[in-house]
Amino acid sequence: MKRCAILILVLLCLSSLARADRLLIYSDAALTDSTLNDNSPRIANLYVVHDMFRGTGIYFRIAPGAGFTGVWLGETTAFVKIGNSGSDISIGYGACLTGPYLVLTISYQLFGTSAACSAVQVAPVAGLPCVFVNSGCGFVELCVYDLGEVHVNCAVPTEATTWGKVKALYRD
Repeated sequence: MKRCAILILVLLCLSSLARADRLLIYSDAALTDSTLNDNSPRIANLYVVHDMFRGTGIYFRIAPGAGFTGVWLGETTAFVKIGNSGSDISIGYGACLTGPYLVLTISYQLFGTSAACSAVQVAPVAGLPCVFVNSGCGFVELCVYDLGEVHVNCAVPTEATTWGKVKALYRD
């Protein structure tokens, strides 16, 4: 009996890993890039995407890292929200949704002064162990540990090459 209970517990854990929720953040509207260059004054938008199996809402914050000098201007969402992303935000989807989908767009004023390789990341609300999601289309709260971040002013890795190798890329 004890072995059966342990086996069931292991299977439940493995099934929850297979459908791991992710809360990602992107720096482009196409939701493909997680890098940002803060090299001149401008307004930049960051896009928070909830990539999950099924759910009805989420509770999190956005945490600018040390060295990021952008100033939060505001945020928009198509869903019901309480709070703001700088400290704690609850977003209710109003229905049971299957992801991925865009949950929040955040605007920052950049000044071109952020430190090299700083970051803006999705984080748990201060004092909580994880980001909570109402999952399974009920009132079951689960933790999300796969949290995204945008890398600001990080150098792009390069490789040594020669002009001959570059020209060879374009030969017929």
